Amino acid sequence: MALVFVRPEPEPDDDPELVLGDMDVRHLRVYAYLKTFLPYYEAQTIFLAGQKIHDMDERTLFYAQAVARVERDVLGAKNHADIDYATYRWKPVGVREFICSPDFLNKEREIYPPVLDAAEELNNGQYVEAVLTGGIGSGKTTLALYTNAYQLYLLSCMRSPHLMYGLDPSSEILLIFQSITKHLALGVDYQRFRSMIDGAPYFRKRFPFNLNWSVKMVFPNRIEVHPVAGTETAAIGQNVMGGVIDELNYMAVIEKSRVAVDKGTYDQAILVYNSIARRRKSRFMENGKMPGILCLVSSKKFPGQFTDQKMAEAETDKSIYVYDKRVWEIKPDDFGKMGWVNIFVGDMTRKPRVLTDEETEAFDPEDRPLIIAVPEEFRGEFEKDVINALREIAGISTLSRHPYFLEVPKVHQAFRKDQPSIFSQSPVDFVTTRITLLKAAFYKPQLPRFAHVDLALSNDSAGMTIGTVTGFRDVGPSGAAAFMPDVRIDGVLEVRPPKGSEIQISKLRDVIIALIRMGLNIRWVTFDQFQSSDAQQILRQSGLITGHQSMDEMPCRAYDFTKSAFYEGRVALPWDPHLQKEILMLEKDVKSGRVDHPPGGSKDCADSLAGVVYGLTMRREIWALYKIPILMIPQAIIADAGKLEKKNERPEYQDVQADTDAEQRHQNRVLASLQRR
Repeated sequence: MALVFVRPEPEPDDDPELVLGDMDVRHLRVYAYLKTFLPYYEAQTIFLAGQKIHDMDERTLFYAQAVARVERDVLGAKNHADIDYATYRWKPVGVREFICSPDFLNKEREIYPPVLDAAEELNNGQYVEAVLTGGIGSGKTTLALYTNAYQLYLLSCMRSPHLMYGLDPSSEILLIFQSITKHLALGVDYQRFRSMIDGAPYFRKRFPFNLNWSVKMVFPNRIEVHPVAGTETAAIGQNVMGGVIDELNYMAVIEKSRVAVDKGTYDQAILVYNSIARRRKSRFMENGKMPGILCLVSSKKFPGQFTDQKMAEAETDKSIYVYDKRVWEIKPDDFGKMGWVNIFVGDMTRKPRVLTDEETEAFDPEDRPLIIAVPEEFRGEFEKDVINALREIAGISTLSRHPYFLEVPKVHQAFRKDQPSIFSQSPVDFVTTRITLLKAAFYKPQLPRFAHVDLALSNDSAGMTIGTVTGFRDVGPSGAAAFMPDVRIDGVLEVRPPKGSEIQISKLRDVIIALIRMGLNIRWVTFDQFQSSDAQQILRQSGLITGHQSMDEMPCRAYDFTKSAFYEGRVALPWDPHLQKEILMLEKDVKSGRVDHPPGGSKDCADSLAGVVYGLTMRREIWALYKIPILMIPQAIIADAGKLEKKNERPEYQDVQADTDAEQRHQNRVLASLQRR
């Protein structure tokens, strides 16, 4: 430990009354220093008291405290050593010296300057969490490892970390390495960290860990480093001070999961993070401050995933550090020598692509932020797979890896700003936000309507769509007539769960009944969950035909019909950015054929839309209403209905009983009304 003196240091002299032996020369300098400013007897008493301490580190600490008292009480100096000697065994060095010095990690030749600068900023005492993301090779994992090595070093400098933080001395203080599975946590970051610490001169000499353990690192003072599984209970009951949670954006997101408390969505990243964050606060938070740093590491995948959420939180929470870099920003001398290529990253209505110089010049100035420059060395990767290259190389999340809707402009054209919705606003929760039903937005209310409700409970939103058919158009190839319906959507409603509660299905049922009383001719209502049996029963008592249909069946015919409707320009919707985003983020699993949203996304409103388009297309009453001959019905629809009958899986809503007198009379009334108009 370096002893700090404010005043000039006198040279040590020989004292005939003391038998000094082979004492460290620094302690002799302390003795000479004390004699300069204290009475001889007092200086000698302090010096001899120190000689009785056999541990050299403890002896040095004793003398450092003596020097500090002289500086403060005799000379009036103010905290020259900048350290609380009751807390620390020796004064910690800064993170730059810790990483670079041969006495500590000795990594000066291995760490890139931008990463070292980031490590210095991250470990300045302001931050308790760090979001480390960006492209591959950007040093995000390296920064996390160095940060945790430095936090471990700070613990090693303390006399008693347990006393400092009010913990049971028999308990452990943990730094954890957590990933999707324990196998991944043990096999990647943890092994690299273990090798780094094992090779560091400081830890080998002054704070070694027990090499007999391979699955954990056990240091003095009951400080340990553990790799743990990617579950919220992996570190239960432990004093977790910090660590690394890796690949958060690639953790599981499962809808209607048995693991979730209410059978809702199981989000592994959220559960794992919340578990560790709560444990840190409960053990270490004091007076609004918390030691250690939790590093949240992951490459980007889709918009709105965990790292995006934390980066948005960091805009207002100054205790969260954000590191988002590309490899050419970390190693600027190695890239860009061949020039640069411009990439359009895409948006909700346009696909990403590699741009020519002419295309770049022609871009609207408002779209310039959507263009990035990447080194020419990466042109090949972007030309082969621009979506994957944006994610992995440029560190930019994209809407979909295997998008279900490829014709983005046609989806965009279906949403019309001049077409009003029958709902005054969306989303709502029926507690803090409510809706007004707009009768002025009803379009030909006498036309039969179909409604589909995609239900949710406490975690997810519910979606409800209502629509009708306004006519048919010939979509068959030249010389072969084949008619398909034009679908007009009256409105799409997103219902979010009230805070701390769950969605009440009865509210959606009440909205449907209210619309009927206002004159909207809703005839068919389907739900995606069997928990809706009570709502279906009440609606049937009101004269509606109800049933169940799921958008998770494979192959998902409802989405196939919906996609065709968009591509053929046969669907018209009120302007709805949320629904448009859900549709464009949909992916198709190339193995199972299932249409689903990416992790962190949603498709509640998209499911409700697909249910209406499919439901209206399969209603025989609709075809009869517009007098479409059976020979002009596409074979895909006839075959689809036949398969349902053959499997005895026809949904309840298709049992139309069109031959009954009541149903026939209803159709006649609708036709007569249309003819009068």
